[in-house]
Amino acid sequence: MSQNEFDDIMIPTYIINLKHREDRLESVLKEFEGKQEFDCQIIEACEHEKGNIGLWESIRKTVHLAIDNDDDVIIIVEDDHIFTEDYDRDFFIENILASNEQGADILSGGIGGGFRFVVPITENRFWINHFWCTQFMVIYSRFFEQILNADFGPDDTADNFLSQLTANKMVLYPFISVQKDFGYSDITAENNITGNIENYFKAADHTLKKYQKKYRKFVLHQ
Repeated sequence: MSQNEFDDIMIPTYIINLKHREDRLESVLKEFEGKQEFDCQIIEACEHEKGNIGLWESIRKTVHLAIDNDDDVIIIVEDDHIFTEDYDRDFFIENILASNEQGADILSGGIGGGFRFVVPITENRFWINHFWCTQFMVIYSRFFEQILNADFGPDDTADNFLSQLTANKMVLYPFISVQKDFGYSDITAENNITGNIENYFKAADHTLKKYQKKYRKFVLHQ
């Protein structure tokens, strides 16, 4: 597929937002300004006394809508997502297509750690055994029913649960997405500590950079 053909691609993009979090909605919508490759729709998040359950129900709500819309691939975005300077439309779409061909269920735009094992698939895309953070995920339709049929427990978190639900997960590197620290979290109390989220992403970035260097040295001979 040529770059010119990418001009016509619009990816269904579902942005999860609690109705009263207007600051987050304003922030995330600015991230997508001028990016015509994203067909954005706001999903009103499901409220629950336990934020982890509310997020999971919001993800399930989004998947139901994706099935109704006959979507082959979707992007689920949380409202604390921000693009990094490494985001590039053609690079992103090429990796969505390649990941689909390789049978991925999830392609993450950026993670805050959580992995123990990494396998470089390409210079810029890695298989991981586990991940933290769900602020920007490409989800393929082959995985929809598995999400809907999964038994999510009261103490589960969406990132850990999804990690356990499929072995077919990848992450782009350098990250094209990280989480903005609003100084509070509706999901995890631990993330209410200012700086925690940023540190998680920096640590994951530091580790994956080492893998990328080794890939370049031994595979690409750079």
